Amino acid sequence: MSSQVPTTFVTTFNNNMRLSLNQNKSLLWPLLDEKGGPGAELRQLEDIVGAVKSMKGSNDGRHGDTQYANTPHDRVWIGKPDFDYYAELADKNDQVQAMIQLDSGYMQTGTATINRAKDDAVIGGFFGTMLSGKNGTVQVPFPSGNVVAVDVGSGAGVATGLNLAKVKASAKMLKQAYNDPAEPAYMVVTGDDLMSLLDELMVTNADYGASGVELREGQLRRLFGFTFVEAETENPLFWNANLVDAGTGNRRTPFWKKSGMVKSTWWELFTDITALPQKHYSKQVYASWCGGATRTDNGKVGYVLNKRS
Repeated sequence: MSSQVPTTFVTTFNNNMRLSLNQNKSLLWPLLDEKGGPGAELRQLEDIVGAVKSMKGSNDGRHGDTQYANTPHDRVWIGKPDFDYYAELADKNDQVQAMIQLDSGYMQTGTATINRAKDDAVIGGFFGTMLSGKNGTVQVPFPSGNVVAVDVGSGAGVATGLNLAKVKASAKMLKQAYNDPAEPAYMVVTGDDLMSLLDELMVTNADYGASGVELREGQLRRLFGFTFVEAETENPLFWNANLVDAGTGNRRTPFWKKSGMVKSTWWELFTDITALPQKHYSKQVYASWCGGATRTDNGKVGYVLNKRS
């Protein structure tokens, strides 16, 4: 039961309540495609057929033997994560003294809490261990080489914030991994990242590919094939905020091709308001959700190291 309820007694502004300032909608979760069927704790998400080099046949050879490729195969899995939930008691005694519906306000808070949990799951899945192999037992860590260094673009080996050179290096990394150039790519940037990038006037210069839609109403939308998604990934309400912290004053800025990240849901948002006899009929406000995310291919992901300003 919240100990902060007395702050809402009668003295509320115009008898209204608003949610406190924080991220209340999912920003990253909607970017991912849903995969995996119902039920099992370990879900198979994709079968991957690898690439091979073509064979060469001789023009002057007759009735030669056919040479066969050894085409690699792999699978990507996701395990059922711990579920996220919100629970609060709307005390009956408090309710009669307050001029707002506490249970309604708590339900809004519960929904916002679960929405943040979905983005938290994306961060965890991006930096976490990918499961592969025939039975999902092969643990694949984040590729250590898929990192754009913190001093790229400085010209003097000095740590910098996000800049044009780092975005270019990120795009180059994905291209050199043979990704489809037509497939959408995302880069998740904080306000700090964006302000650092906007310090470089070249991002609005037509000579660098700007067409007038990249910068709109002060918001940077696209550059070098990336769609920028604004999210404060170091939100202290995220369980996985520590994964974004690279130490020594640096932050990890993730990017990926659309098919490089997928999500799987075990149950969608469940909500309930129940009067509890054992609590003098105070109302329990409850919301829960179970889902997770994972990388699908280490060639489709990477992150930029940026100095915090």
